[in-house]
Amino acid sequence: MRRGGPFFAIAWLTALEAIRRPVFLLVALSCLAGITLLPWMLNYTLGDSGRIIRDSALSFTFVGGLLLAAYAAGETLSRELQRGTAAVLLAKPVKRPVFFLAKTLGIILAILLFTLAALSATLLAVRAGANDLMLDRTAALPALAALLLGPAAAGIWNHHTGRPFTSTAFLLLCVLFPGAVLLAAGLPPPFESLAFAHTLPWPILQVGVLIFFALCMVTSAASALATRLPLSAVLLLCAGLFLGGLMSDYVLGPHLEASWLARLAYAVLPNVQAFWLLDALDGLHRIPSVYVLTAAGYAAAWSALCLLAGSFSFQKLEIS
Repeated sequence: MRRGGPFFAIAWLTALEAIRRPVFLLVALSCLAGITLLPWMLNYTLGDSGRIIRDSALSFTFVGGLLLAAYAAGETLSRELQRGTAAVLLAKPVKRPVFFLAKTLGIILAILLFTLAALSATLLAVRAGANDLMLDRTAALPALAALLLGPAAAGIWNHHTGRPFTSTAFLLLCVLFPGAVLLAAGLPPPFESLAFAHTLPWPILQVGVLIFFALCMVTSAASALATRLPLSAVLLLCAGLFLGGLMSDYVLGPHLEASWLARLAYAVLPNVQAFWLLDALDGLHRIPSVYVLTAAGYAAAWSALCLLAGSFSFQKLEIS
């Protein structure tokens, strides 16, 4: 077998396994539906509709991605260890660190697809609701069509070919939403007062990239925890860890100089605020590339420590 073959094969199969889970599709579809329907529900917001839709949509993306990453890690690692299916692969010439890292990469690939679909839905939703008094249907209708056509086409395809419904529906959503963005980008808005006239709020993608970095950190932490804990514990600990990291500046910041425990907790918790730069989008200011690269380095270093701990834990684990 070619060098790297088992690693990428396990990663690809893990990604397919993750998106074939009904819960994965349900959470992803709920987030995409929430983002798509935001401009239909928010009216008369005194000039803040675009900002409210943007912040709410990116919150959907982060929370949905956190749930999906923790669920996929717990399902593909802890459940496989409990059922004994991991022992079958490890009985072959596949080293434990390779297996663990490949599983994590597969989950990251699935989260990347979800993030792309969610950011595409966010671009459409922000443009559709940028005007407080009128809905931009040139962006709202393509997004709604993508949301409805994905599951409908997957159901028809499943009926005629027997292909899995969940993975087909998810992949169609990942294709249709970017397609809807391309369609909306070529259509002029129906009114001239749109804040993003004849285009889409592209700087949102920079914050979306930062959110994806944070979700990679979630995946790494969830994979490490899943080597020892069941699915429910992985979900709860990941939610607590990253929500705590989101509030660490406000809770621990005032006590950093006076308490070494506060400094230790601040260093251990993921600094989610570094990736949550929604205020930088006010006025559509672009985030400097140096900052994005620095955030990527921080996410990579924090994730590497989690993966190192997870690999060590998985190496010492008794598998039957």
